[in-house]
Amino acid sequence: MSDNFHIYTDISALPVGEHEAYLEEGFSGICTGGTAVIDVFSVRRQILPNDLITILPLQLVSVHDISEDFSMTYFKVSKTMFLDIMSGLGKITPDFFFYMRKFFQVHLNESEAERFLGFCRVLDFRDNNEDPFFRRETILHLLRIYYWDFYVHFQKTTKNSKHSFLNSNKENIAFKFAMFVFEHHKTNRELKFYADKLCISPLYLTKVIQEVNGQSARELIADTVVVGIKTLLRNANFDIKDVARLTGFANQSSLSRFFRKNTGLSPSEYRRSIHILR
Repeated sequence: MSDNFHIYTDISALPVGEHEAYLEEGFSGICTGGTAVIDVFSVRRQILPNDLITILPLQLVSVHDISEDFSMTYFKVSKTMFLDIMSGLGKITPDFFFYMRKFFQVHLNESEAERFLGFCRVLDFRDNNEDPFFRRETILHLLRIYYWDFYVHFQKTTKNSKHSFLNSNKENIAFKFAMFVFEHHKTNRELKFYADKLCISPLYLTKVIQEVNGQSARELIADTVVVGIKTLLRNANFDIKDVARLTGFANQSSLSRFFRKNTGLSPSEYRRSIHILR
């Protein structure tokens, strides 16, 4: 696997510290003892036993007030792995990611907690016993189920709700930007296009997105385009030239240059690394 995947119980391996930082790795796990406090952006939650925590990559996170007996069973997901997970889930809209900034903690009852621990055991078994050629894809498929359940819950709980996930004007700008990128990334990849849509300067848009999302506006555009490309590359019915056309690139060469720049792989190399749908 290009991403090392493990089930952890050692708290020292958590990708988060006392001082807030944008995480290159997200993590998901259950508190099995003790208490701690986790901040995600401006949202603070006390973590108690049987609390399920799901932190996505590139979130601004810190942990503190950790009790001596605090323990968790958890796994970590890199940004690269997370984008691959998203490529198999269809069109998940940006409002889900803003929702997860606030609702990263879910309290489970005893049977639900045991089911999650059982899921971790399945992941661990697959990681240690799967054929190496299929191991990464197997883990990705299992994790897609995990994140898909959160998305379904998000859709059910917010379908008729006017509840806002946004805490500030800057978050509102970042949210609108993400929604515009989601809508227009196949035809527009230039920062100025989105700044004009938002009636602000490209410089200010860049500053806001870096502050709110922990990545540049151009990186967010590129990540959205990459997920779309990977989604199509997973379908054997599309030649790479078809993928280029469907994602708004002038030709296969320009698609390949963009994809290699942002993933380190050519489209063909990526296809050979996955089990594509036939």
